[in-house]
Amino acid sequence: MINLNTEARLNIILPNMNKALGEAIQNATPEQLETLKEGKDLKGLLTSVFQDKITASKSDTVLLDILKNSTVFKTMGSLSENLESLLKDLKTSPDLSPKTAVLEKFLKNIALIDTQTLKNQVANSGVFMESKFAATLQKLPDLTQTLEQLKTILSKSPQNEAKTLQTQITKLLENPILTASSQNLQSALTLTESLKKLSENLHTLLSKSDPLYSKEVSELAQKLDQLSVAQEIRSTLSQLYGSLLSSNATQINDLLDSIEKLLKNLPDSSTDELKAFSQQLKNAIKEGDVTKELSTLMTKLGEFANPKELVTETFLRELMSNDLKSNLLSLHDELSRSNDPNAPKLLELTDKLLTQIDYHQLTSYLGASNSIYIPFSWDQLESGSMAFKKTADKKFYCEINLQLKEYGELNLLMALYEGNQLEIQAHTQKSELKTLIQENIGELRSLLINADLTPRSIRVMEMREISSPLCETYTVYQYGSDLGFEVKV
Repeated sequence: MINLNTEARLNIILPNMNKALGEAIQNATPEQLETLKEGKDLKGLLTSVFQDKITASKSDTVLLDILKNSTVFKTMGSLSENLESLLKDLKTSPDLSPKTAVLEKFLKNIALIDTQTLKNQVANSGVFMESKFAATLQKLPDLTQTLEQLKTILSKSPQNEAKTLQTQITKLLENPILTASSQNLQSALTLTESLKKLSENLHTLLSKSDPLYSKEVSELAQKLDQLSVAQEIRSTLSQLYGSLLSSNATQINDLLDSIEKLLKNLPDSSTDELKAFSQQLKNAIKEGDVTKELSTLMTKLGEFANPKELVTETFLRELMSNDLKSNLLSLHDELSRSNDPNAPKLLELTDKLLTQIDYHQLTSYLGASNSIYIPFSWDQLESGSMAFKKTADKKFYCEINLQLKEYGELNLLMALYEGNQLEIQAHTQKSELKTLIQENIGELRSLLINADLTPRSIRVMEMREISSPLCETYTVYQYGSDLGFEVKV
């Protein structure tokens, strides 16, 4: 039986449970601790975890500064190397060696990177463990909310089919199968079949959109605004009248009456009367057209198509079996009770790995971003991390910080906007690396273009050079991203 105690999520911020926070506080100066006390004590930090807070406070900034500048974390090395050391030592203990098979799947060389591998490595990095619990437990409430929203939207539609669908959704919400689906697979299968039929009926409804919301009426409405010749106005109004005759919209009688009045008075109808009708028509289209909202909710409904994901306990077990932090916690528990002579050393290595994951969860939360270690290994990498942020205007920023064995520090800042427009800035510690990157910029541009990305600018500079606008922009924005951290990580 999986323990679904949500208090496990508090480990991320409680100093006696979260090793990274404990280390950070131990290394804090008296001034930094005083700022923390004034701005947000640990109780306040705990409270804010469960709020939709996306802007860093003063104490968040101070604690983030402590974390990023603590020598403890800077000297821990790369998580991949530490995981390799743990695996190597596990193999020397016969009773514990079976654990290696589970942990080895989290070790991936950078040479194997592709889109799916990168996605899996990030998702299973351990940084998202608590959010997986939260998302799974939220499945049923989210489905119920989506169905309720569909009912509300359908009530605005004038079509008879919409009323039938409202009744179908009401019956589904009242059916015990909805609650039972989170407990057994057969109920989940029955539910997903019902959702599939509902989705098909919604598609049919959208294909039979009321004439009032058709493309033809919309174009005629726009055309009417541009006309000044009476004969052209009469022709356009007549076309509108013919198109709207078969409409079942609640406002249709008023619209037809207005058209009849305008046609009767032409050419004496005033400009104000035409403008008033044009606005009346636009308002009717805007208020009653549910196409866009229905399409959005139908996409949301598709998220509940997999019956296995609805059965809470079995799906959580599957998720946790593929999560690094979950497996490390399981190993930690086993090592704590083991009499193996290597257990103390293995426990220390496991603690170190958990601390590194805790560190990224904390920096994510405090920096209002998504922070993660580099989930790949290669010979040149000493340590590394990456972080993501999203602005209110849907621009995405990515920061990658690498400590390379031969070339020292390499910091990359990237901005993605308008879908595929990309800006890149590289800051190198050594001039040799700067030269090497500049020599290969042409190849980098080609690779980006082949990936459907347009490199608007690629700048390479040494760290001693002046800060760039992109660097300053990244620092200013304090919006979290959509990668799914439950605790605003």
